[in-house]
Amino acid sequence: MAPEEITDQLPVPSSHRMLQELVRAELNTDEFTLDISAGSNKGDNYSCIIYRGRATCRRTGKQVSVIVKIPPQNEIRRKQFFVRPSFEREISVYNEIFPLIMEFQRSKGLTVEDSFHQVPHYLGSSLVDHEEVLLMRDLKEEGFRMVDRHKDMSLEHYQLMMRALARLHATSFVLKDQQPEKMERFKGMPDLLGLPDTSPTMASIFSQMAARAMTLLNENNEPDVFQRTKKILTMSWDEIMDDVYNGKPAEPFAVIGHGDSWHNNLLYKYEDDTAIDIRLLDWQCCRYTSPVVDLMYFIFIASSKAFRDRHYEHLLDFYHRNLSDHIRRLGSDPERLFPRTALDQQLLRFGRAGLIMAAICLPIIAT
Repeated sequence: MAPEEITDQLPVPSSHRMLQELVRAELNTDEFTLDISAGSNKGDNYSCIIYRGRATCRRTGKQVSVIVKIPPQNEIRRKQFFVRPSFEREISVYNEIFPLIMEFQRSKGLTVEDSFHQVPHYLGSSLVDHEEVLLMRDLKEEGFRMVDRHKDMSLEHYQLMMRALARLHATSFVLKDQQPEKMERFKGMPDLLGLPDTSPTMASIFSQMAARAMTLLNENNEPDVFQRTKKILTMSWDEIMDDVYNGKPAEPFAVIGHGDSWHNNLLYKYEDDTAIDIRLLDWQCCRYTSPVVDLMYFIFIASSKAFRDRHYEHLLDFYHRNLSDHIRRLGSDPERLFPRTALDQQLLRFGRAGLIMAAICLPIIAT
């Protein structure tokens, strides 16, 4: 569907019925029109199709806009992009993880502004096979928009993201400290990219992309860089899953992370052309791992080398300062739970995650 094309039906009847019921409750009437259009641009999404459902009350003119996320119906594409486990993971995040995090922050008396809250407003979902759907409030109506993934963002964009990740990670540290029983079930959360149905595909993709990345290096000009890079990019995918993304080697510092922090999964709000707020979308790859995995993924996928040369250390300092502040707000001691020395150690141990995902993602982003 082209972005400007408008219809009155979603391609999955059960999803359309859910949307109608939701709109009917929101508008408190059966007298409405419902227009369906593309919710994103072509090429912005891979494992799902995004629609925008805009309902208008015939009597009052009041409008409700809902984002509807459904899977591709083509079986090959469903398998290629791990559709079923992706929807299972994201819906579990909205139904289980976010309620735990939000309620915990409220129990500490925190306002929304002082909490981790940078996620879409969840309206409902279904996990019926081949009829999976996720419905959310339309963030475009609140002034949020996507950035151009081919350009460096301003420093404010990166700081908003680092603050959001800091608060998200801080909730894991404090929950493990104060209510460890509530975090136990998430510690065993399998990594989406390491599941039996997805790992062989990822192994093939990684080997191809890693070989391609190595052709960009000159062994004669940079022998040390070449050898160190080769050592990482010749790891098997199973080794990467066990050694880099697995939460166990990162303990006691493993956290619930976003897992897929690149441009197309971030929406920003602006005031006088300055980014002032952010929302994190697409939680299919949410994982329990080192906080460094999120940091390196975002920094190395969403910035240029020139930007990192200027701001890399600042962003790490900014992240840790905000994480420490949020840990204190939640009633624990950041120097005990995650001192800066621990962050530095985690960077040394798991920082290669940035190189691994850059090898996979940058060619896709560039095309």
